[in-house]
Formats: sequence, C-alpha cells, structure tokens
Amino acid sequence: MQAALYLRSSKDRSDVSIDAQRRELTKLAAERGYIVVVEYADVVESGKDDQRAGFQSLLKELKSRARDWSAVIVYDTSRIARRRHISVNFDNDCKKLHVSVIYRSMPDTDPATEVLLMSVTQGIDEWHSLVSKQKGLAGMAENVRQGFRAGGRAPTGYRLQSMSTGAVRDGQPVLKSRLELGNEADTVSRYLKLRATGVKGAAAARQVGLELSRSTLTGIEWNALTYAGHTVWNVHNEYTAGGYASGSKRRARSDWLIQRDTHPALISEAEAEAILSQLESSPHRSSRKRGGDYLLSGILQTPDGAPWHGEDKVYYRVARRNSYIRCEAVDSVVLERIGHDLTSPQWVEAALSATQRQLTPRHAEQICRLQKERDAIGPRISRLLDMASELERPGPIVRKVDELERERDRIGGVIAKLAQEDEASNALASVSEHQVLAMLGRLAKDMHELPREHLKDLFATMLDKVVLDPDQDTVQLHYRIALCRDNGASPRGFEPRLPP
Repeated sequence: MQAALYLRSSKDRSDVSIDAQRRELTKLAAERGYIVVVEYADVVESGKDDQRAGFQSLLKELKSRARDWSAVIVYDTSRIARRRHISVNFDNDCKKLHVSVIYRSMPDTDPATEVLLMSVTQGIDEWHSLVSKQKGLAGMAENVRQGFRAGGRAPTGYRLQSMSTGAVRDGQPVLKSRLELGNEADTVSRYLKLRATGVKGAAAARQVGLELSRSTLTGIEWNALTYAGHTVWNVHNEYTAGGYASGSKRRARSDWLIQRDTHPALISEAEAEAILSQLESSPHRSSRKRGGDYLLSGILQTPDGAPWHGEDKVYYRVARRNSYIRCEAVDSVVLERIGHDLTSPQWVEAALSATQRQLTPRHAEQICRLQKERDAIGPRISRLLDMASELERPGPIVRKVDELERERDRIGGVIAKLAQEDEASNALASVSEHQVLAMLGRLAKDMHELPREHLKDLFATMLDKVVLDPDQDTVQLHYRIALCRDNGASPRGFEPRLPP
C-alpha cells in the first residue's frame, strides 16, 4: 500500500514543525503498512483557506488518473484547514475517490463515532483559528491607534516609511511603517479634488493624466479618508466560499477604525466625505446574489441524484426536468427539521455516549517529555552565562543563550497548547446529558440568527445530502453523523412550484 504525506506549519511559533510532522507520520505509515511515495508540504502557511501551493498540488494529484497512492496521512485535522467546510470537502473528495485519510491524532473507532469526532475536532480547529485571528486583529488595531499601518501596500501616491520599534523577534528587528508622500502624490491629489466636485472618474483621470484601470481608480476613491491624512482600518468584510459577509465587500462606516492625522494629507476631510458620499449613493452598487447564497447548493438533489441549482435568486431548479421550487420554502423546512433533530433524545444520548467514550486526554506523556526538555535548558543557560562572564568576547555564547531561551519559550508554547487540548477533552468527557441538551438547544435556536454563509458551512458539516422529491413534495435529510433513527420527511406542499 502506498501513501502521500501532507505537512503544514503555520506562523504560530508554538506550532508543530515540518520535520516533527514528517518524523511522526513516517513512523505511523510504517505501523499501518504503508510506503510513503510522495510528500506535499506548506511551510509557514495559514490554514484559514485552501490557497496553498502544497495543498493545491495535493488536490490536483488526488483527482489525477495517474495517482499511485491510496491514502493521505496527516498529523491532525488542523493541518488540512482551520475552516470546517474546507476539511469536510477534502474528506468528501477523498471518500469519493476511494482514498483513505489517516490522521495521527484520531483514534481508531467505528464509522459513526469517527464522523462525530471529526466534527468536534474540526470545530475546535476553527475555534483555535478564530481565537488566533482575534489576537492578531487586536494587535493590528493597536498599531492603527498608534498611527502605524496595519499591513499591506501603500496606496497610490504614497510610499511606506519603515521604522524600528526597538524590539527583536527571532533575531530580527521588529519594524512598523507609516505613509509618506510618493512620486504620484500631486497627480492623485488633483484627481481626487476633481472627483469631490462631481467630475466623472474617467474624465478626471484623463484631465490629470492618471492612467489606471477603473477598478484601481475606484479603490483610490474608497481610500479617500486615507488621502485626507487618516489611517483607516477594518473596512473590508471577510470573504468566504459563500461570498462577503452581509453581501457587501465593505463594512458599514460605523465599523471602520479611524486614527486621524497620522501622515501628510492630499485632500481635505470635506473632500474625502464628498467622494465617499458619491460612492455610497451610486446606483451601480449591487447586492447580486451569488451561488453561495443558496443555502443548500451542493447538497440538494432529487431521489435519482440530479442536483438542484439556484435560479433567479428565488428558486431551486432541476434543469433536465424543468422543475422549480422556492428556496425559502425548502430552506425553512430543512432548518426546522434540523432544529428538531438536534434536540431529540436519540441524538443527545448518542452524541454524549460517543464523546465521552473517545475524547480523553492523550498528551500526558508528550507533555511530560517536553517539560523535561524545557527544564534541562535552564542549567545549560546558567553554565553558558558563567562562561561568558569570564571571556573578553562573550558574543558567541550570548547568542547561544538567546537561541536556547527562544527554544525554551517555543517548548513552553507547545506544552500550553497540548494542555489546553487536554483540558478541552476533559471538559467534554465530563459533560452531562442535560448540558448536551442545553448546548444543542442553543445551537438549534442560534441557527436562525447565524449569517447565511456560516449557516451554509454548518449544514455542509452536518448533512451528507438533502433529497427533495418534486413529485411528492417531500424533503429528506441524510446526516453525516448516523445518530438519528429517523432522517424524516417534511410537511407536504411547496408553493408556488413554478416561477411566474
């Protein structure tokens, strides 16, 4: 049997290194009787999306007829992604192509319990990603409040001025940046002043000789407050597979973080507000419905397997049968049925039993070994410092001490991460049936308040498919977690069946 390895490390300095993953997975492959024939790796890459060179190569080879391996071996679910829908889609693709996915961190168990555990661990992965993201965003917000840039290129007409903060990270000075005037400052200033008076964008660009695409010019205009001398952050909504949150690329103005007078201005604040008012009142701004806005796209099908597709923002349609049913009617039935099933005694009992049986702390030995490694570093540092005090040129020894201190900090971070995972496992293992019912009840209630893209991700995690029968006007849910005794059918009558 032949297998591929997938390895990913992130920017988190407490993350498992590529070398450590390779060592552990090669050992696991040998134990399972696999020969590793290929390796795909992404070094210092985020797991928030699937746009990684190594992962994309893995996906391409997965679907290739020339593929000569039948299993993918991965350290844990977070290596694939820290977003549930990406992990779920990957597992589904592998299943369809008869490729096994083996996670070092997952215990061997029955298929139903395995799906439940996968759902839980993928949820934990996403939670960890969101916590890390919140910390990163908090740091960016603080940079903005101090008048620094939160990252990214300088807007047209400016350039970045880097400055040292005096701090050092991983042996390199930590730099921050502010904006200073660039070569095109005067041209951009004249363009924006014309736009503030109501001159059309193309005409204003021709008049000042600014040769840029219309989309680039629009981007300059949306940065009007930056050109008024302010640092502006938290403007854009996050983009997911389902599109932008709230259906708009930009957040409401009230959500923008603005730090005033941080760099030279090219226009006045009144001119900036005039430009933004024109953009916000433009009739061309669209709330066009994307494919991801159809809640059940990708999982809704007929009894014979034909997919339903979104049509005209209102209907699900089967092309070859020319059958139409209102999205709202189907979505509401599915949402109601899932809410009912989540709080059923069968679901609560099975979920509790499977979770308590499998989620137990599993890092005690690893934590103990790491603690010994960390504790052994202290005496080494002390001996080196004693030596350095007796030397005329202690530089090399001091650098070695710095290296050992960074290693001690890294090991401490890994220990904290493993302890946190075990603490979460302990909490789940000790949960009561009443607590599970309360938790699932809140989830069932909160589903009605979730943003559409999040609700779609949740459905994709829970449901393998939804079968909508246009002849009988019934819908049947097929869960990924085989816990419910009755997958159930909807009340009859989806009206109107055909578009006007």
